[in-house]
Amino acid sequence: MKELPEFSQQNYKIAGYVVSTVVTCSGVYFLYQILFNSDISFSANWNMFDSILMWPLYIIGLLVMFMNWNLFSFSYDTYDKITYNDGHTIVKRNWDFIEWILGHVIAPIFGRFFLVPIIVAALIYYPLMCIVHLVGAIFPYILALIVVGIIFVSWKFTSWFQFRYHSWLLVLVGIVLTISFSWSGYVLGNPNNGGCNFPHPSSDTIKVEGGDDESNQFAKGPCIGLYSSLPNDTTKYKGDLEGFPIEFTIIKDGKTRSLKGTYKNVKNGTIMQLSGESLPSMDCDINFFGKDGNAKWTFYLTGDVDEITGTAKSGDTELELTLQRK
Repeated sequence: MKELPEFSQQNYKIAGYVVSTVVTCSGVYFLYQILFNSDISFSANWNMFDSILMWPLYIIGLLVMFMNWNLFSFSYDTYDKITYNDGHTIVKRNWDFIEWILGHVIAPIFGRFFLVPIIVAALIYYPLMCIVHLVGAIFPYILALIVVGIIFVSWKFTSWFQFRYHSWLLVLVGIVLTISFSWSGYVLGNPNNGGCNFPHPSSDTIKVEGGDDESNQFAKGPCIGLYSSLPNDTTKYKGDLEGFPIEFTIIKDGKTRSLKGTYKNVKNGTIMQLSGESLPSMDCDINFFGKDGNAKWTFYLTGDVDEITGTAKSGDTELELTLQRK
């Protein structure tokens, strides 16, 4: 078997620097998408009862309760105070059956199997959510530092690969990193919105109401509402959602006629990535769709590029919102 050439040969040295250059270019592209053209931060779910961790933590709470059974006692007795005509007062225990059931059956069951587990779950859940919230806020910067570190290592330790088999390892690692950075940057720049494919009617179409299937197809017509007034770029808003300060970002791509957005509740830090569609009407209003935990939200927006009004709806909850362009 022919021996592999030494990487110290000039052409193999050049190959090592070429690989580092390609990794750097793809890494810089990925860094740009992370820091300037996407929002990959995440926020904690502050509603413990809406979290998938609720039941595991509840079970942990039950185990804590059983392990410390004697520490928790929710039984109680009730007493009646009896005052006689001569002013003499005595206190006697109330032996009423209903009072006994409340004090010795219902209260212990409620306390041991609901109150204690919920308190234990909350003591675990909310400190954990504080950590998640903190990490989510700085996650893009952590990821950026990792990418910068990889780029630095690719240049700093290139000489380590300058012998025989390591040359091939360098090329393979470089290819993997280049593909990973390039693909990740592309996904961040062109998100698939969690796999939800909402329709995006053209801004110059309206729907003809009534008639047969053919007449119900989108027909050409003017669009003079919100969608047409938005620039083919990123537009940022600040506003109010039933008293809560919010920030709203709309990204319109005129070539693909796609809409995406980001909702952020400034007060509690909730962030939702949104997928949008322009409605087939003369006004070209916009619907955005997002998910917070298990709750699915629909934002109906109308108005113009400078001032937007609308509603946010999830289940039976419907909230009014207003947005002003920053």
